[in-house]
Amino acid sequence: MRHSEIHKFCDATLNRVLEGLKSYNNDVKYGYVQKDLTKDETEYLKLFEEEIEERLKHRRQMRRWEMFVNGRPLGSRRERPE
Repeated sequence: MRHSEIHKFCDATLNRVLEGLKSYNNDVKYGYVQKDLTKDETEYLKLFEEEIEERLKHRRQMRRWEMFVNGRPLGSRRERPE
C-alpha cells in the first residue's frame, strides 16, 4: 500500500494496517524488535499512521453527517424497508 493509495481501501483494511503499524512502532520503541529502518523510513511510517487515522476520522464524520442530513440509519441499527 502506498501513501497515495489510502483512499482506495475500505475501513476494515485500514484499521488492520493501522493496528499493525502501531504494534510494530511499539515493539521498536520498547526494544522487542531490532530497528532496521533508517530515520527517514521511521518518519514515513509515523506520517503514514497519521494519514490513515485522519482518513478514518474523516470517513466516520462523513457517515455521521450523512445520517444527520439524510436520516439514514447507521451500522447495525439499519433496518430493512418493508
